[in-house]
Amino acid sequence: MGEPQRILFVEASTGGVVGGSLTGILPLIAHLDRTRFTPTLALFEPKAIATDGVPVHVLPPLPRPTATAARGRLGRLLLRMRRLYAAAGPRAQALAQLYRRERPALVYLANGFRANLDGVLAARRCGLPVVCHEKGFEPVGPVERLASHWIDACVCMTDEIADYCRARRVNARRLLTIHDGIDCDAFRGGGGAAVRREFGIPPEAPVAGIVGHIQDWKGQHLVVEAVARARRRFPELRCLVVGGVHRRGVEYAARLRERIAAADLAGHVILTGPRQDVAACLDAMDVVLHASVVPEPFGRVLIEAMALARPVIAPREGGPLVIVVDGETGLLVPPRDAAAMADALEALVADPTRRAAMGRAGRARAHAVFDIRRHVEAMEALFDEVLAARAR
Repeated sequence: MGEPQRILFVEASTGGVVGGSLTGILPLIAHLDRTRFTPTLALFEPKAIATDGVPVHVLPPLPRPTATAARGRLGRLLLRMRRLYAAAGPRAQALAQLYRRERPALVYLANGFRANLDGVLAARRCGLPVVCHEKGFEPVGPVERLASHWIDACVCMTDEIADYCRARRVNARRLLTIHDGIDCDAFRGGGGAAVRREFGIPPEAPVAGIVGHIQDWKGQHLVVEAVARARRRFPELRCLVVGGVHRRGVEYAARLRERIAAADLAGHVILTGPRQDVAACLDAMDVVLHASVVPEPFGRVLIEAMALARPVIAPREGGPLVIVVDGETGLLVPPRDAAAMADALEALVADPTRRAAMGRAGRARAHAVFDIRRHVEAMEALFDEVLAARAR
C-alpha cells in the first residue's frame, strides 16, 4: 500500500454554532481508516470541538456583506454576483493558499455547494477533486449550476435531497445518497438519572424533550404547547428543552421563556441551555420530540434517540420519513400541529410497554441502517472512486 491520501475537510459555519454540518463530519473524520486516508480540518472560525489530534486550520473572518437592495430578476442576480465577488473571492483566495500549502488529494466541503462556492472555486483553481455534502434544500440559481460542473461528487443525505438537486439541474459529475451515521455504541443508557436529579425531576415523572439550537424553525414552541395540552391528562409530565440560543433566536427564546412561565407550564418545562452531555439528556427522556416547522432535511437527533432506545415523535415530512418507521420506532404526525403532537405524546406516556417496544425497534434500526461504520465505508469507497477517476 502507498502513502495515505490526505483529505481536507472544509466546514464553513460561523456565529459560534456547532451544527449538523460539523457534527456530521466529526465522526467520519474520527473513524476514517488512517492507513488509507489522513484527514485535516479547515474552519471559518474557532470551534470548541474535540478532534483527537487531527490538524485544524482556522481561516480569516469573512468580509461583512453590504446591506443593499435590488429590483427585478437581473438586479438580484447582479447583486448576488457582487456579494459573491466581495465575500467569496477573498475566501476562495485564502482557501487556495491553504490547499497549496496542505496539498490534499481531495477536498471535502461539508456545507453544500451554495455555502461552499468559495471552496469549489479554490479547488478548481488548484486542480483538486471535490466531494460536496449537500445538507438540505438550498436555492439553486445560475451561479450554483455553473459551479456544480466542477464538483466530482455531490453527496446528499436523503433521496429527496438528491431528487431536489436533479430537478434544479445540479451538474455534479456524480450525485448520490449516503445517509449520515452516528457511533451507536457511544449512545448507551445510564446517564439520564443524573440529569433528572440535576433538574429536580422525580424518577417516576414522565419526561418528554427536544434537542436543538433554540430558534423558531426548530419548533420548540410547538413542543411546549403539546406538553401544555398533554399535562391536562398527565399533570406530572416534564419537558427538557436542550440546546443553546442560536444567534438568530434571541427574540424567539425570550417569547419561549415567557410562555413556559405561564401557569399551565411553570416548573414543568426546563431550558437546559447548551449541553455537552446530549446523550445523557436524551436518556433522561421517555419520549423524544422533533418539531421543525420547515421540512427537516435529515434529523440526526432522531437517530441518537433511537440508538438510546427512545421512541420518537416527528413531523411526517422530510428526513423523519427516512429515519422513523411510523408505529414501529416512533410516531409521525402532521407537521406544525401541536394538537396532533400532544395526542401522540399522550398515547406514548400512557403505554410504557409500547414505548419500550418502540425503543428496542428504534435501537435495532439505528444500528442496522445509521451506524457510523456504514457511513464511513460508503464515504471511503466514494473517495477511492473519485481519486481513481481523477488519476485516469
